[in-house]
Amino acid sequence: MRGPVRRALARVHFLLACLLGALSFVAVSIGGLLYVALRPRGNASFQLSRSFHWIMVTLLGWRVTVENRERLAESAPAVLMATHKSNLDIVVYGGLFPRRAVVIGKKEIERIPVFGWFFRAAGNILLDRRDLPRAIASIAAAAARVRAERISVWVFPEGHRNGGPTLLPFKKGSFHLAIAAQVPIVPIICTPLHDLLDGHRLLVFPGRIRLRVLPAIPTEGLGEEDLETLVATVHARMQEAQDRLAAETA
Repeated sequence: MRGPVRRALARVHFLLACLLGALSFVAVSIGGLLYVALRPRGNASFQLSRSFHWIMVTLLGWRVTVENRERLAESAPAVLMATHKSNLDIVVYGGLFPRRAVVIGKKEIERIPVFGWFFRAAGNILLDRRDLPRAIASIAAAAARVRAERISVWVFPEGHRNGGPTLLPFKKGSFHLAIAAQVPIVPIICTPLHDLLDGHRLLVFPGRIRLRVLPAIPTEGLGEEDLETLVATVHARMQEAQDRLAAETA
């Protein structure tokens, strides 16, 4: 009976974590809005991501360990590129999010009540991929901010959630940004989540997640003519590192 009982407990765990997590997410987003109102120049995204990360890993029973964390500070400001595993990426990566950083997200995020309002108010970057001229202008403005404010930019280059072992093709906007700002790209990979989370069957299990920060890839001196080579290089290094980390975990 251990199999059915374990699945039943995992489903109850999933449903309770969803309920409490949703309530916590709204509460933390409201707190983030108040934080922005009181401290407009503060690091609101850092505060929200760390707070929600701590709440959710406690609820889920996950232990997240980070390898080579120091590379984030050593390379800052940088474009931080992470693999896009699931809807819980903010939980997985939240404890790693730097103090001086913003996130690039799809414009649709601002439609999410409360959190979308916070996301925009905190100075994060919203891209409308359907409007190319506006997207290009947003990238140029973001590059100027990176240089002037010395902030890093967090992005999921796949653009879509991907729980499989093979990375999706990368969107190129963040690479245009890295070249325009002349800052390095720091890839971040994560162990597979399928042993801990099964959203289709509403199951969640406690366990360990490993994050690994890879060596920075410089863009200094690169131009737009180097874009395709840069994309291919980053994709290959992240895929190779992800395969190696998955094999170590297995």
